Amino acid sequence: MFQFTFWSIPPLAAALLSLIALRRASDRKHIPGGQPLRFLFLALFLWAAPLAVETMLTDEGAKVIASKLAYLGIVLTPVAWFHFALTYSRGVLKPSLNISSLIALVPLLSLICAWTNEWHHLFWTDWYLIQNNEHVGLVMERGVWFTIHSLYSYGLIIAATAILIFSLTQFKLKKQAIAAAIGAPLIVVLTNIYSLSSYNPSPWLDFTTLGSFIAILILDRGILAEGLLNSIPVVRDRLVERLKDPVIVISNDGAIIDANQSAIQAWARGRTSILAQPISSVIERLPIEQVVDPAANSIVTIGKRAFEVAATPLNESEVSDIALLFRDVTLRLETERQLRQASLTLDRMAHTDALTDLFNRRYFIERLDEEFDRVSRHGSSMSVLIYDLDLFKRINDTYGHDAGDKVLKAIAQVTNQVKRSTDIACRLGGEEFALLLPETDKKGAIRLAQRLRKDIEAFPYNEYTGEALSVTASIGVATVAKSAQEAQTILKNADRALYKAKNGGRNMVCYDTD
Repeated sequence: MFQFTFWSIPPLAAALLSLIALRRASDRKHIPGGQPLRFLFLALFLWAAPLAVETMLTDEGAKVIASKLAYLGIVLTPVAWFHFALTYSRGVLKPSLNISSLIALVPLLSLICAWTNEWHHLFWTDWYLIQNNEHVGLVMERGVWFTIHSLYSYGLIIAATAILIFSLTQFKLKKQAIAAAIGAPLIVVLTNIYSLSSYNPSPWLDFTTLGSFIAILILDRGILAEGLLNSIPVVRDRLVERLKDPVIVISNDGAIIDANQSAIQAWARGRTSILAQPISSVIERLPIEQVVDPAANSIVTIGKRAFEVAATPLNESEVSDIALLFRDVTLRLETERQLRQASLTLDRMAHTDALTDLFNRRYFIERLDEEFDRVSRHGSSMSVLIYDLDLFKRINDTYGHDAGDKVLKAIAQVTNQVKRSTDIACRLGGEEFALLLPETDKKGAIRLAQRLRKDIEAFPYNEYTGEALSVTASIGVATVAKSAQEAQTILKNADRALYKAKNGGRNMVCYDTD
């Protein structure tokens, strides 16, 4: 027989609303807490739908079967609520993943007891039909395991709600969302206690379905509509939480809505001091417009550390929340700086004379070729000085090679004082040196050569070497001639002029050309 009364409406409404909420929660199933919330709405549907069917049946056997089927949803609801609380609070409490399996043990035994009650009568000791006006209700006398199941379910719901409340207090969220997380399970528990108590005037009626209907409305409006799932740590999983790199999630207006433990340890005194705060108040002088660009990995300096910041939009909308991954690259940048410095040092060593710190012959020839090409193209002037120390072997033989090395260093010092910033000075080898003079004609080259010769002669070598000695130099000067066909020609001319100076009595400047 079939009946439809007023008491069929609450479980039907609860079942329908559970399906609607389940569909709404499906859009958020990939967000931490979204999947367990779908599981919760499914469990409420599996609870309410069979009870709705039970209220519309009049046959005792059929009503018992429907009541037993409802216990699939009844035992799953506390487990789903607890699992939702654990998933939501994972970033705060970090519970073991095995807890969900352990808490389902008693509900599983309860379901088995309910479905096999005829064998042991642990769940219900008896049941019978009762007529109330036009409604035929089923009254079931509760057994020992029913009491165990009820107390366990209440404890599970209370524990889950306590965990959820603790987690919610760690985030600055809307009070309405927090009230929904507290009020929904409370209404279910209270209506269930009332249905099982002696104060229930209609013991065949389960007012818990009415409480479930209200609870689903609260969860839908307080959690889904108010965006509670969107406000929880959207990257809150074990991988992100264990990252050594700081991770911060900001809303489109720059407010921090999540941060992993590394970020909190680096820039905050605790989770409550960082969430809901503008990122500029936590990390000063952060170029937010620059770092939120997903196309560029920006490098910013925070304190004494350098961070490469990678931005990732969390959805495809223009106002998406953005996850910022801060990778500490201080060591890498320092290593790169040292490598560049080492490369520059090696490059300089390859082009520098080790004793005098002047350029070596190889580098001098390279620059000579470059300047010669420039002169050939543009017709400007260029001169070369080659100078050799007079009787330098006598200094080595008389005072030793250590004194000779000091003299060579002194010549490099004099050369650097005399030359211009654009001139290229080098040690060709032994006691022979050269100066490349760009944009310098014959007159200017001879004038600079005379000054160099005089400064070499006047240098106080006794103070520099500790020996009473005098040093002079012979200098050959050459300029680029119009008939010159290659850069080596000017070197030959300068070298020929040097020999003229040597043969002419030393300590003089001579000039030669083709």
